[in-house]
Amino acid sequence: MHDSPTAALVIILGVLAGCSNLIGGALALARPRLAQRYLILGLAFSGGFLMTVAVVDILPEAMAVEPRAPLLVLGGYLAVYLAEHVFAGHAHAVPGGGRPEREHGAHPLIGSRNCRDEHAAISPAAASAAATGLTIHSFFDGAAIAAALAASPPVGWLTFFAVLTHKLPEGFSLASIRLSSRGSRRSAFLMAAMLGGASLAGTLTVVLVSRGFLNLEGPVLSVACGMFLHIAATDLLPTTSHVKGLRVMAATAAGVLVALAAANLLRLALG
Repeated sequence: MHDSPTAALVIILGVLAGCSNLIGGALALARPRLAQRYLILGLAFSGGFLMTVAVVDILPEAMAVEPRAPLLVLGGYLAVYLAEHVFAGHAHAVPGGGRPEREHGAHPLIGSRNCRDEHAAISPAAASAAATGLTIHSFFDGAAIAAALAASPPVGWLTFFAVLTHKLPEGFSLASIRLSSRGSRRSAFLMAAMLGGASLAGTLTVVLVSRGFLNLEGPVLSVACGMFLHIAATDLLPTTSHVKGLRVMAATAAGVLVALAAANLLRLALG
């Protein structure tokens, strides 16, 4: 990552990942019902894609360059777990605008709630907690892109696409939560923008720190792998599992197959 073209590419990818948060926030403001209709399929696809990339691509790469990879993967997984419980805020919206049910495997704050429904309002403190938890995770999203691209270009691109698949619903979710806490449309969009900024900050941090610490990629990849596993297996896929029908199953399977196909194509193209 010492050559400027690579650094420039990583920064561009970090910006694009952050822009996906902005698009999600804009959809929550402009077309919430339309976005909710297709969001569950997007979450299912993202869960399958993210799980596949984490297990098949990121984990082997991390273990090849970092002897402590298993412990760091566990640490990344537990970090998201603790963030969800401390901040109660790692939320991905589900369609319908209703209250998320615990028996459906959903997190208490998972869900896009109608801000005009007084019974569905979220407290401002809960919205701020959600923003804190998601911002921390978004920082590591950006860091993972930079670390993966430095370790292996094919894995880097796969990590970028994996991050991209859940960035849009992440921005949609946080903006919806802000609206449900009686926040203004402007503040809802700014929260989504904050996620994008955190992602870019993570990318820039790895780019800058890697100039002095050459072995940073392995630890960051390992932690990111654990975080991705939690996001896919504990957040995204359980959120969609209660929805009946073949479309959600097909979307999850499509995410897995697309990730596998993309990995093969990228390795052929980039070596």
